[in-house]
Amino acid sequence: MTNPGPSLHPLRGTGSTPLWLQLKHALRDYVSFDLQPGDKIPSETELCDHYDLSRITVRQAISALVDEGFLQKQQGRGTFVLAPRLAEPLTDPEHFLLSGFDAADPDHIRVYSAETVPAPDWITAKLGLRSAENVHKIRKVLSADGEPVAFRTTFVPVRIAPRLPQAELSQPVYALIEKLYDIEAIEADEVIEFIVADEFRADMLSVPVGHPLILVERIIYSDNGDALECSRAYYRADRFRLRHRLRRTGAEAGDLHRQVATEIASVNAGV
Repeated sequence: MTNPGPSLHPLRGTGSTPLWLQLKHALRDYVSFDLQPGDKIPSETELCDHYDLSRITVRQAISALVDEGFLQKQQGRGTFVLAPRLAEPLTDPEHFLLSGFDAADPDHIRVYSAETVPAPDWITAKLGLRSAENVHKIRKVLSADGEPVAFRTTFVPVRIAPRLPQAELSQPVYALIEKLYDIEAIEADEVIEFIVADEFRADMLSVPVGHPLILVERIIYSDNGDALECSRAYYRADRFRLRHRLRRTGAEAGDLHRQVATEIASVNAGV
């Protein structure tokens, strides 16, 4: 057998664990602990020789790691290690809305478009608007390492924030509304879904059609119950994961405190 690298990890598993899955776990440890983003992994031929496995088994393991965002194939060049996905907190202890897009450095946010349009029917329903009411439609793009990794479209009723498009829109929209119009955001509903990119979203994020995305839809409400904004943020699933910390406190077990960190990673985790 050839030895393409001293750090390749051994296969581990019982007889009931498929060989491709054993190899996937070994390669995941290898790229996570021994390589850096941008490093090239050994070729399929080298991995076949090193582990004495068939090409179809090696290819299945590599494809699984590509699907999970650990590796990226480049036509004619090989397979390379991707940077770890950013872990976006679902909530922040300092502000219940300060997460994801709103926690990002404004220097990494570009205002793609800002216009005032008649509210589409689905936005009218979500924001509880009157028929034919106008809204500000603001679209922003978040970049990392020089490439787009997420974008958000936000709808705000014109009657709530009439001069909003003239403000510095790289800031969180809800924060601008609070500052400019003395309206406090006190609660929000969020829905998280996993979707695939259509042609428009693929173009916005420079990914192929069908690329997995994390969709976070948020409606923010003021203290009097008015809906201040509805936003839909699309995060590239190969660059982000969502992190949520849960805390349990109770008297049943004395002063037991349990903290559990849960991460929404890719489906088909293979564990």
